[in-house]
Amino acid sequence: MELEKKLIKILRNISILLQIKGENIFKASAYSNAADIIEAMQLDIAELVRNGKLGEIKGFGEALVKKITEFVETGKISFYEKLIQEVPIELVSITKIPGIGPKKTKTLFEQLGIKSIDDLENACLEGKVANIKGFSKTTQEIILNNIQHIKAWKGKKQQFACFQEANNINNLLKSAPGVIEHSIVGEMRRYSEIISNIHFLVSTTEPNKVAKFLQEKFNLKYNNNSVSFYTEEEVSVTINFTEPKNFVWQLHNFTGNKNYIEHFANLFQERTGNPFDFYQFPLENIILKREQQLFELLNIQYIPPELRENSLSIFKAKEWKIPVLIKEKDLRGMIHVHSNWSDGFNTIEQLAIAAKNLGFEYIVICDHSQTAKYANGLEPERVDQQHKEIDELNKKNLGIKILKGIESDILADGSLDYDENTLKKFDLVVASVHSHFKMTKSEMTRRLVYAIMSPYTHILGHPTGRLLLSRESYEVDIKEIIDAAADYGKIIEFNANPYRLDLPWEHLIYAKEKGVKISINPDSHDINSLTDIFYGVNFLRKGWLESSDVVNCLEHDEFVRFINSIGKS
Repeated sequence: MELEKKLIKILRNISILLQIKGENIFKASAYSNAADIIEAMQLDIAELVRNGKLGEIKGFGEALVKKITEFVETGKISFYEKLIQEVPIELVSITKIPGIGPKKTKTLFEQLGIKSIDDLENACLEGKVANIKGFSKTTQEIILNNIQHIKAWKGKKQQFACFQEANNINNLLKSAPGVIEHSIVGEMRRYSEIISNIHFLVSTTEPNKVAKFLQEKFNLKYNNNSVSFYTEEEVSVTINFTEPKNFVWQLHNFTGNKNYIEHFANLFQERTGNPFDFYQFPLENIILKREQQLFELLNIQYIPPELRENSLSIFKAKEWKIPVLIKEKDLRGMIHVHSNWSDGFNTIEQLAIAAKNLGFEYIVICDHSQTAKYANGLEPERVDQQHKEIDELNKKNLGIKILKGIESDILADGSLDYDENTLKKFDLVVASVHSHFKMTKSEMTRRLVYAIMSPYTHILGHPTGRLLLSRESYEVDIKEIIDAAADYGKIIEFNANPYRLDLPWEHLIYAKEKGVKISINPDSHDINSLTDIFYGVNFLRKGWLESSDVVNCLEHDEFVRFINSIGKS
């Protein structure tokens, strides 16, 4: 998919640059829509071009097909090359600052000559942005704050964005001369949401040979026991070398974070009487062949990599109280999926069959509600039409049960955006915030508590509203929200969309303590992203969740009874 990734980036850049240039929005949108289709449908562009089938895809007109064909054949699009001579490509990064789109970027470029984020920051500091029509002092402060977030995020990636890079390096190490065994360690092995570095550990007696092999692929920095470099995607990579006898020892140590290792070191010294050495296993008469042996040696319970974040796991391991964490195979229901009735790509039937093929017993369709006009949200009449379609599909015995859900917008006052008669028609209601993000902490907390109090709310969707490395969560007292969910017997969503991973795992621990049930939902808009639900399981494990904590681990009849028990008074 490397070809497709580059093409998608170019198409999205073209769309943004055309908007900055002032071109027709429909012309500009054709490029971003094409990028979305390629990504969502995982199209093999080279094969489609070879077979002359690209033009058969809806939305791919003659001009677009010509440009994509040129890209496949030459690796570039001359139209794009000319466009970036007219409109600075650096402007694309400005459009990605929350609150600034192509239209405002165009204004900033034309009136202040701003071409980069640094230019914009300086203009804000000098008070120039507040004087432009359409901006204000408040806007200027918000922009400055968002720029600070972006700079703090520099060099960091979402976990999922590093998978392909990590897999490429993993495959390289498999074929590298001198490598005995190797493993991913650090943030990626712990499934941290944000990654600052891809980290591998390599067992070898010939580190120079391994380093020389890697040097043919990357521009390395090399010392006696490690190499470091950046990939083409500007992802930082570190590879540590170790003697085979210390591989398992260092595998454990390089996986845990600083707080965890400090507490582990104290425990190791206390129980073995030997000083802790991060790199060298101090017990010469013992050979560790697997990590479990290390925990057995200390007479404590095995700590899964996801839990090696802090001292809590060590205390629990000493008491043998680490639970059996949730696994992918425990999941039975697919909840919160969008169809082409709102802004999804696929029909309900296609989504249902895809979910069945992934092993699920039931699927809950949760399209957008009427307030979300930007997402083709369902007016009450269309809700009735959709429910008729679902009834007909269930009569076809597809091998999976389809439930009637909705993702209902939480309005500014905390109410849901349908009347009671409409809300009563759904099997399940996910209530989510999609607007008015700038409320004060007390206002937003009150808003979400009111939504939870609604007798029609079953699940609170993506409760903090964050988008990883893109948008901070809105101001909210999340503990008060969890307390309210506990008081009213409501479910909180863990949104497994890789850009969200919301509720954060630290708060999942608190939700578990309060007895609040979690629903792990992919928030899918196409069949290919249904598997995000499996990706999300790793983060539920970080939150110490068991299958009994997660409602979509219930089989269909149990799930329906549980949802009905929440009640509609």
